[in-house]
Amino acid sequence: MSYTVKRLAEDALTEIYNTYMKQDFPASELKPLSHILRSAEAGFGFSLGIYEEGELAGYGVFILCEETKCALLDYFAILKDRRGGGLGHRAVSLFETYFEENLPGVEGLYIESERVSAAENEEQRLTRQRRIAFYLSCGCEMTALRSVLFGVDYSVLYKPIGKRGQEASMTALDVLYKKMFKPEHYDRFVRLDMMEESGKNGAVGACG
Repeated sequence: MSYTVKRLAEDALTEIYNTYMKQDFPASELKPLSHILRSAEAGFGFSLGIYEEGELAGYGVFILCEETKCALLDYFAILKDRRGGGLGHRAVSLFETYFEENLPGVEGLYIESERVSAAENEEQRLTRQRRIAFYLSCGCEMTALRSVLFGVDYSVLYKPIGKRGQEASMTALDVLYKKMFKPEHYDRFVRLDMMEESGKNGAVGACG
């Protein structure tokens, strides 16, 4: 199959948000569309679409922090009818290539995934384990970072970009969060600290 990556304009992102993102993500995790669009207008938020022979197959929403040479994968999903065939892994590789070719200043990508130990039941625990296992299989590393955003508890993974990748840093992620959120929201709803478990094979998740 032939896949292409395209940067999404506001109208395309709006359609994806209303058609897919509201179904793909729990309401507790999904920012208002206005917030995502404001980030894009401010110049540090952008979105990419994965297209298979011209048809949308998946998407990613990113936050860029040029000061610390990193980015955050804020949302990522493969369309339901395209899942199960390995496109998730291919998409992560395509995203990395896009960064290498179009954003050479970015040296690493942070990924939040709901913490396994914070799961409320067995089904939720297994889903979170599969999701993290997916990112690990894509070459991401489990860091010792933990973030709690608006009450949602996340483990943080990290993927160096190309050969120039730097190591994960609490300071870099903190600067990125301060860019994402208004000061009053950051102070009230954002918490960032360290955990003990980390490493390439961290036992802490499913996209593709």
